[in-house]
Amino acid sequence: MKILDYLLTTHVYFRRIFILISLLLIGWLDLATGFEYSITVFYLIPVSIAAWYEPTRIALSAVILSGLIWLYSDFHTGHIYSSPIIPYWNAGVRVISFAIVAFLLIRVKTVLAEMTCMAMKDSLTGLNNFRSFEIQYEIAYRQRSKEQQSAICVIDLDGFKQVNDRLGHSQGDEVLIRFARVLQKSVSSADIVARMGGDEFVVLLNDTNQQAVDTYEGHLRQLFSRTEMKRDFGVDFSMGISLFYELPHKPDDAKHHADGLMYQSKDLGKATTTVKSVEV
Repeated sequence: MKILDYLLTTHVYFRRIFILISLLLIGWLDLATGFEYSITVFYLIPVSIAAWYEPTRIALSAVILSGLIWLYSDFHTGHIYSSPIIPYWNAGVRVISFAIVAFLLIRVKTVLAEMTCMAMKDSLTGLNNFRSFEIQYEIAYRQRSKEQQSAICVIDLDGFKQVNDRLGHSQGDEVLIRFARVLQKSVSSADIVARMGGDEFVVLLNDTNQQAVDTYEGHLRQLFSRTEMKRDFGVDFSMGISLFYELPHKPDDAKHHADGLMYQSKDLGKATTTVKSVEV
């Protein structure tokens, strides 16, 4: 079942061919067994697969095709009705039944996706939370080539506690939200940004090098300076960047290296960045 789920999830052409062949086989079985045996429930298998894995239009196409195949089988099994309208009525009822099942599955899938997204996002900033970062880190770890370098950046806001103490937690939240926007603007779509909790953030830079890391650090500070958060709230940030020739298997190990560099930046007077290449 895991192999089938993997194929249905990752291979669009396999999935659609599987749905079509399943419908045709069920139709053939319906035709071969005659009208005395009802196998209507089996049509729900490809319909359910289409509803769960495919866009809504494909699911509706599967629903309609199921109804048409059933109608064709019914006509060719020699079933005699008292009225010529009855087979069309029955086909319509089956289509509606299939559509209801498909709609319910689509709704369940949508709600599940929304709940998963909520569980993987930081509720305040909208960034990935640490659980989401771990999952995306694992994906990046598996997909990277041996020639690629990666960097982990751990960032901690300087003066954040004083904002909460002087201005209140609502202004502290505003600082976190605005800084999260800065981080989102600073990276490419291939990179990963997450909030670890409190005023600590982490960034994974994929396929980078020393020069690109230096450029990123300057770009991030430039974006930060444009927000005038230092003037408005008196905050800045310290950062530690570990450049890996080979990523550690566990994200905690990678973060541990960058954490130490971030605290070195704090010891150097804050509002600075410490970069170091690491060989694991």
